[in-house]
Parts: sequence; structure tokens; C-alpha cells
Amino acid sequence: MAAVKPSRRRDRASTRTAIIDAARSLFMDAGYARTTVTDIAARAHVAPQTVYWAFGSKARLVTEIRDAWLAEAGTGERLREVLAQLDPGRRLDAFATFITHQWVTGSTAVAIQQDAMRVDPEVARDVAAILETRAAALAQVTRPLADRLRAGLTVDRAHDRLLALSMVDVYLELRGRGWTAEAYRDWLSELLQTQLLG
Repeated sequence: MAAVKPSRRRDRASTRTAIIDAARSLFMDAGYARTTVTDIAARAHVAPQTVYWAFGSKARLVTEIRDAWLAEAGTGERLREVLAQLDPGRRLDAFATFITHQWVTGSTAVAIQQDAMRVDPEVARDVAAILETRAAALAQVTRPLADRLRAGLTVDRAHDRLLALSMVDVYLELRGRGWTAEAYRDWLSELLQTQLLG
């Protein structure tokens, strides 16, 4: 079997990027429900069949937009930096910095995801699975704090508080009320330390 030429690989990669960029733009401008695969193909200057060949469905494009955001944001590496902090206060402060960066860089992807999940069961199932994955990953932040938690607070409840306080809806609400990202970060850091640590 002949190897795929580098130029062809580049063409495929650039085509995928063009389709993702077109979908992101249209989902934000017109909404997920009102955007068709034909619209996306026209914006990306490809045939509709190419979109289906590359991604399989419109719902899959939402996943690709999210995955591109997580990769560009360096999510895995940044979370590892949080987990490397052993001091409880510094750990929660680092987490506040981490989550602020996530929402600053990912507000478009999150808005698309929230819009799409309202009308597409495939996206809704995918988002439910991602939220479970997020919850499991962020449990690593609170688990080592067991002996430093405030009196009567269990590790599970500490985890619940961290998840609730760091939801994107809270970030968006405060930004909508004129808060800067830095103000949100500082507030979240202080609140997490007050709510979790003894």
C-alpha cells in the first residue's frame, strides 16, 4: 500500500481546519440549530460530502471545536501544574488561575456546546460524559486536602463545592456584570480557600 504523500496529509489537515473554523463561526453567528452542513461546507469552500466524510455529523463538529480549545489551552499540562502544588492554599490559588484560563480561552467553545446540547441529543450525551470526566479529573485537586479541610467538611463535599464554584456559568455571569478575568480569578481563589480549608 502506497504511503500518503505529505502534501496530501497537509491538504487533509487544512481542509479539516477550514471546516472546523467555518462551523465555529456559523454556530456563533446563526446558532447550532439553524446552521446546516451545507452552510458549513459553503463557508469552508468544500462539498457537503467532504464535511460528512471528515466528521460524520454536525454534532461531531461540536466535539472537534471543544477538543481544539482544550488542546490550544494546554489543559492537561496546566492541570498537572495545579496538582504539583502541595501547599493547600497555593494549590487552590493555582486552580483558580487554571480555571480562569480555561474559561477565558474557551468561552466560544462552551457557548456553542451549551447551545447545541439543547437541541441535539448526540451532543447532550457527549457533554454529559465530558462533565463526568471533568468531575473525576478535578477530584484530584481536592483529594489530597483531606487533612486540611475545614471542620465537618468531607472530601466529597469539598469536591462538590469546587465543581459548583468553578462552573462556567458563574464566570460568564460575573463577566457579564463587568468583572474582569483577573477579578474573577482573585475572587475564586479567596472563596475556595475560605470554603474548603480549615
